[in-house]
Amino acid sequence: MKLRNRQHLALTDTEYGAVLLDGKTGEYWQLNPPAATVARTLLEGGDAPEAVRRVLEEFDVDAERAARDAHALIDAMRQAGVVQE
Repeated sequence: MKLRNRQHLALTDTEYGAVLLDGKTGEYWQLNPPAATVARTLLEGGDAPEAVRRVLEEFDVDAERAARDAHALIDAMRQAGVVQE
């Protein structure tokens, strides 16, 4: 998995999680704290399994839910053209 336009992506922490902005297209996503962890992991060069591991370390959530939610965010980012295989 690879982030497209990585240099145009900015993740900014907010009171309620984070905002991921694609500076090239102007699209943005408001992310809850676990989703922000997933996005941050991807921006740092990590992959989906690493993102799930980090969510499990940081939040009180079961493994199935963490994996499902992480993959849902990655799929949404893929549909938006931000993530490619």
